[in-house]
Amino acid sequence: MSEQSPDSRPPNNGRRAVVAVVGVAFLASLATLIFALTASHGARQRDAAAIVADGDDLHGVVSDWRAQVTAAEGASADQRDALITTLRKRADATSAWKPRTPCGQVAQERLRAAMDVRIASLSRSTPGHVQDEQAIVDDALRVCVAQAGRDVES
Repeated sequence: MSEQSPDSRPPNNGRRAVVAVVGVAFLASLATLIFALTASHGARQRDAAAIVADGDDLHGVVSDWRAQVTAAEGASADQRDALITTLRKRADATSAWKPRTPCGQVAQERLRAAMDVRIASLSRSTPGHVQDEQAIVDDALRVCVAQAGRDVES
């Protein structure tokens, strides 16, 4: 007749349950992390493609703009007014364009400001110094892309 000693207890099911819950929670948090990283990577790729598309659109605008500016610069005084009116319409159309990204928005705003300066310069009989519109777009996009992901408006 053997009696059980108080030190020998039956297996503890509570401990197993806790280990199982902790294991399931760990796996769930690991899966969530993987999904978040995948979604973040996809969003970065879509943003990069959208920035390239915005840049392509704005480069096309600048190319057309340069051709119209060259025509206005070489025109006689009577023709210049009509060409400047055309340039104003082109600048207004640039403002109506819908960028895909905040970087495209910044580049669009800077391009529009440069267009206004160019129009004002052409309207005067003694043109002033005007920055290259292409360089303005490129600089705006480059700076914006370099600052992507940073909280610049703290």
